[in-house]
Amino acid sequence: MERCYLLVSLVLLAGLLTCALTGCGGGIVAPGHDNLEPTATQSVMLMPFTDSASQTPRWMDIADYLYAPTFAKSFLYPANSVKLTFSGSTGLQFTISAPAHALKPNFCYQMKLEGPSQAWSGDLTGADFTNWTLGHNGRWWNDTDNIPLTDAQIADHVGDKIKGYLYFDFIFTNKYGSVSQTSLVKNSYHVTWKTLQRTRTINDGPARLCSVQANKDGWAYNAKQPAKTINLYGEWEPGRAAPGTLTLPAGVYSGIEFRLTEESFHSTSTSGGAWRTVMTAPLAPITVQ
Repeated sequence: MERCYLLVSLVLLAGLLTCALTGCGGGIVAPGHDNLEPTATQSVMLMPFTDSASQTPRWMDIADYLYAPTFAKSFLYPANSVKLTFSGSTGLQFTISAPAHALKPNFCYQMKLEGPSQAWSGDLTGADFTNWTLGHNGRWWNDTDNIPLTDAQIADHVGDKIKGYLYFDFIFTNKYGSVSQTSLVKNSYHVTWKTLQRTRTINDGPARLCSVQANKDGWAYNAKQPAKTINLYGEWEPGRAAPGTLTLPAGVYSGIEFRLTEESFHSTSTSGGAWRTVMTAPLAPITVQ
């Protein structure tokens, strides 16, 4: 009987708070989260991540130029090399700084925030507030059953290990595998596409022109390839705020992990990969005002 009452309460709560927590016209302040000082700028180093889902790595760049076999055998993501800087003072903002040869060259990575995997109670405090907000602005994953969930299904999974996650932007490295980019958490994307694969719609994120220079460099490529320009864009996550308009509600976001995931572009090639998460960093609680 107690479970029944809890489920009913969660359904009613979802109806009252979903719009406020999905970026549709501004957010609410969660209980106890008012009048908090936003998190000042902090920095952490991304660390290599072993993908427990056994997703395969990608061994070609965004132009589908194959990397050298020696590169595919020897490349490892470095520890204490890729720097992540973040702040909550103007909404959530992240900067990635990677030196030469730290990441794969001419390559696209998703930038994602993931809430903690824990038993879902729906009380909207602590980590449940983080998961609720990321899930209702992005997507949900049930680690207990290893399945995705919709907003409407959350109340039926009280006690399961559930996390919300948000793919909010992507980075593109240069020919040296280096990048420096600052991104606000203003988007909710599904995957990244090339315009030559799929026509961009009015609902999707802006196209970004990326120049591919694949030269014989003794590191990643054995032979020089023709220079190319590729347009990349983020596909809008259906039912979420339009790209550039997402506003996360004020509050304390605890238990977040930042994740860097290789974009695979729905490749069918054996070298095309499958959205493997390769670097991560646990973040101290972030206060957003």
